[in-house]
Amino acid sequence: MFSQKLLTAGFVATLALTAGSAFAAGDTLPNGKSRFGQPAAEMQGARVVDATNAKALNVRCGDTVTFVNGAKKFSWKFDTASHGAVPLAKIAPADFGAVASTVYVSRNDSERGG
Repeated sequence: MFSQKLLTAGFVATLALTAGSAFAAGDTLPNGKSRFGQPAAEMQGARVVDATNAKALNVRCGDTVTFVNGAKKFSWKFDTASHGAVPLAKIAPADFGAVASTVYVSRNDSERGG
């Protein structure tokens, strides 16, 4: 039982390190997740943005956006406590292509102080 717990803890630590490796050290939280939010499944009715033309985009915390660059796309949920500017290049998959866009995340209406 002890060795099983140790093995499970090691697996979780490895998984957290692997998940965090996609982001720069200053862009990850202690749990290994991005401070900018998280990848999301493409949602019906979600906002779709052509990243080849967008230089700046305003979203509210909790919004999910699907970004499109030619035939490539990815979805991201901007679920973060630190509102502000997010360079699209920091959250886009490596093969998405160089895009010089910035997403500005603001508080949503249900957040305290918002």
